Amino acid sequence: MILRTVFVKLHDEWANDRGRNAIAAHSKKTLGDLPGVVRADVGFPAEETTETAWDLTFQVHFERFEDVEPYRVHPDHLTFLNDYLSPKAVVKKVWNFRIDPAE
Repeated sequence: MILRTVFVKLHDEWANDRGRNAIAAHSKKTLGDLPGVVRADVGFPAEETTETAWDLTFQVHFERFEDVEPYRVHPDHLTFLNDYLSPKAVVKKVWNFRIDPAE
């Protein structure tokens, strides 16, 4: 299993409960519907230190690492990223992690 973790710092006009909730709802639906995605979750800062650094995190799950690249370049993902999320974000950081099943 691959876990793609995205941290997002939003522009001030979106960095509030209303903005975060709107982006989270749209993002979870959009990302979860993309090919190769097993599950998509959205997280909110749990404490002040985290909120200072990040407004949202997206956790996108894939069966295999080979599923990440088709997702990344999919036209619906690029539209989401370029037209929806990027204009609202100051910074985005992305990492992929392998999650080994419990043995």
